[in-house]
Amino acid sequence: MEQSAMYLRRAAIGYLLAGAAFLVFGFPFWFLHAVDRMPAGRFVLPFFFVLDDPLAAFRASWMQVLTSLGLLVGAISFWQAGEPIGSGPKRTLLIVPMAGALSYLLAVWILLPFAPMGAFLNGLGMILVGYASLKAAIWTDWKRYAPLIAGLFPFVFMFPLRFLTGARPAAVIGLWGFAWILLGVASWLRSKEIKPVQLT
Repeated sequence: MEQSAMYLRRAAIGYLLAGAAFLVFGFPFWFLHAVDRMPAGRFVLPFFFVLDDPLAAFRASWMQVLTSLGLLVGAISFWQAGEPIGSGPKRTLLIVPMAGALSYLLAVWILLPFAPMGAFLNGLGMILVGYASLKAAIWTDWKRYAPLIAGLFPFVFMFPLRFLTGARPAAVIGLWGFAWILLGVASWLRSKEIKPVQLT
């Protein structure tokens, strides 16, 4: 049980880090009137857009790297804790957000298709985890809805705006950070509910 609490705290730190990184990404678009520009690159195949200078892209996208690592640590830690969906076959649902985090990491160099794929897989993965969490009823109160909120956000806000405007909604992407922070707080509070096992 104490191991589960440790993994939940690690998941909380990962999701809080990812959420904070999303907010930092959005800050210039909210308050400094930044303009979202496509970095220099070329299409290698019809759907692979590779950036010209991967090292410069890595330096410029350090916040995206932090986001990716935070999401990956969070999903792996949920896997190890067996929460919020329990141990057993349902735990394999966490592979979807893990793949989303890895896609975000690859998007630092190969923007398309990995950036939108990362958002899609993270959203879909958290919808699946959120639904399984509601059925498992391991998490209680408002905490049980936190994975579902994180998963629904891109489908309710980001993707519709992308299709309506034809441009990446950078300011709205930054707002996704609030949903990840909520998930991090829920995970941390859940770790406090787990009592250490007393051996007598």
